[in-house]
Amino acid sequence: MSIAAYHQTIAESDDPRKIEYRVFLRITLALERNGSADWRSSDLKDALWRNLELWNTLRADLLEDGNALPEALRAGLVSLSFTVERHSQRVLRGEGGVDLLVDINRAVMQGLQGARQPARELADRELATEDLSYGA
Repeated sequence: MSIAAYHQTIAESDDPRKIEYRVFLRITLALERNGSADWRSSDLKDALWRNLELWNTLRADLLEDGNALPEALRAGLVSLSFTVERHSQRVLRGEGGVDLLVDINRAVMQGLQGARQPARELADRELATEDLSYGA
């Protein structure tokens, strides 16, 4: 094992919240870096895919019976995972930008660091971008 790989392993065998934070940070930075790209950009699609993969993994973990997070927090995060999925599809169709996804990820990152974003502010932002029509 090379020294760089050893240091990477040590760094990532840290506190699980710190690891989760770093994963969110890497993906969020990729979204920000590619957020102004055309919706057909492969780099943007890659960042969106990685973000969806993260949120799908998070959702699966949150739905496990053994998850120790409080039920209300779990439910809120599961709801956000569906918002991430729907909004990502909009971005992939060229119907929106990545700002909402970045804001959601940043709010989760704040939570992982112990800071709290007002839930009402995040909910208002989600509702403002949500298409509430049923069918077309």
